[in-house]
Amino acid sequence: MSLTERLLAWQQTLSTMRFPIRWRWMLLVSITVALAVLILSLILLDMEREAWLRSQSSQAKIMVERLGDEVKSFMLAGRKLDKTQVDIIVSGFREKVPTVLGIQVRYVDGELHGYGDIGEHPALQADQAPSQAPARRLSEDLWYVQPVSYAKTPVGSIAVRFSGDEWKHLANRFITGTLMVAIIVILLASIAAYLIATRMSRPLEALARAARHVADGDFSTRITLTGNDEITDAGRQFNHMVSELAHKEKLRDVFGRYLNPKLVNDVFSEENSAPLSHRQNVAVLFADMVAFTEFSENTASEEVVRVLNRHFELFHRIIDYYGGHVDKYIGDAVMAVFNHPHEDEAYIRHAAMAGLAMTHACRRLAEAEKSSKSDIQFRVGIHYGEAIVGNIGAVERLEYTVIGDAVNVASRMTGLGEGGEVILPQTAFKRIGDGFGFASIGRKTIKGIQKPINCGRLVAESEKVRVNLEHAVTLAMDLTAAAESQSADMAKGENAVEFEHI
Repeated sequence: MSLTERLLAWQQTLSTMRFPIRWRWMLLVSITVALAVLILSLILLDMEREAWLRSQSSQAKIMVERLGDEVKSFMLAGRKLDKTQVDIIVSGFREKVPTVLGIQVRYVDGELHGYGDIGEHPALQADQAPSQAPARRLSEDLWYVQPVSYAKTPVGSIAVRFSGDEWKHLANRFITGTLMVAIIVILLASIAAYLIATRMSRPLEALARAARHVADGDFSTRITLTGNDEITDAGRQFNHMVSELAHKEKLRDVFGRYLNPKLVNDVFSEENSAPLSHRQNVAVLFADMVAFTEFSENTASEEVVRVLNRHFELFHRIIDYYGGHVDKYIGDAVMAVFNHPHEDEAYIRHAAMAGLAMTHACRRLAEAEKSSKSDIQFRVGIHYGEAIVGNIGAVERLEYTVIGDAVNVASRMTGLGEGGEVILPQTAFKRIGDGFGFASIGRKTIKGIQKPINCGRLVAESEKVRVNLEHAVTLAMDLTAAAESQSADMAKGENAVEFEHI
């Protein structure tokens, strides 16, 4: 694996790792506090060293001046015996003062004597003139140099090297104390940062959970708002967004009951563009109630609506079962379209089976209710062909539907049959497939069509087709009964709640 591939793999691994905000905040605060403590410690340590050097320099000045006073008379004489006496005094001074590591004495004639540990970088050199050794305080290697004079006459120089062990002990104590304080401060700051970040991240986690629920389609999710900060503002906007999404979904559901589902999806899509008109091969089914005028005159309006809705509910489920779509309800009639909006290769066969299932459902419904008023029959007409699918109407009021000869012929077919019959042209029958029979009723003249059309009744002949029709009708009736039962239970619950409220 190349270096580039390793870097990409490492970046991908990091991007997939979950690093909670509370841990990020705790790490950030810990690093910040640690850096602050380190910088402050270095500054304080440097200030302590400067103070210690000043203190040591003051003490060194006193000691070196005293040593110079003791040896200057002997250094002035410069005799061998006098120099021996200087050696004795300096050696005694070094022994008395434990902080002194080494001493250098340089005479005016350039002779240089060293005592003790003078290190690798002595302060005085043998070839250094007296004027080149001015008085100076402690240097970095802790040398203190003091010129010696007798009655304003230079007699030499003395350099004393002091030990740094005391500073090391002081620095170690300072570093140890600072480290303990830093650990305590970092620990307390990290705990405080973790607790604060946890409190801040909880509403964010709640927001993430709520967003997942919304993504799964639960638009009843809301966030409990506490506080008055940016996170609360985000939660308030989230609740408003969910309310708008719930309202939009409710509108989609409501419009889906009245409009073509493809139209609803297009309207609520991100593009929000109206669907364009186009040509498409479709199968059209019309179902018209027999003797509706007489039935409506002799029946209460509420009962008429109930009967129609009961039949239309079954028709809708049957049409949906065979892949069709209810385009519209026209009074006592229903118009269904197959192969739109969903493509279906066997759309003509499915339209024919839906028509037969609808007539069969009427008989089953009459048997179930055992009422003369429920003995309702529908005439079904079917045809296929190319139609225009698009928006029809005015700018202020449009209807998304299909128009064409196939629609007109299917509508005329309903007037050629009796109750419980499916009428279709022979050309449509030939496109249905096996399992069906065609009982011709002769050539009929259709308004708007120049040539007569050979029409006939559709009959289910094969056992396979009849079993399928029976299954479709049974399923539609079971679903309808379950929906009615659920609606009744909800109505009882609403009444009970209203009663308790009162």
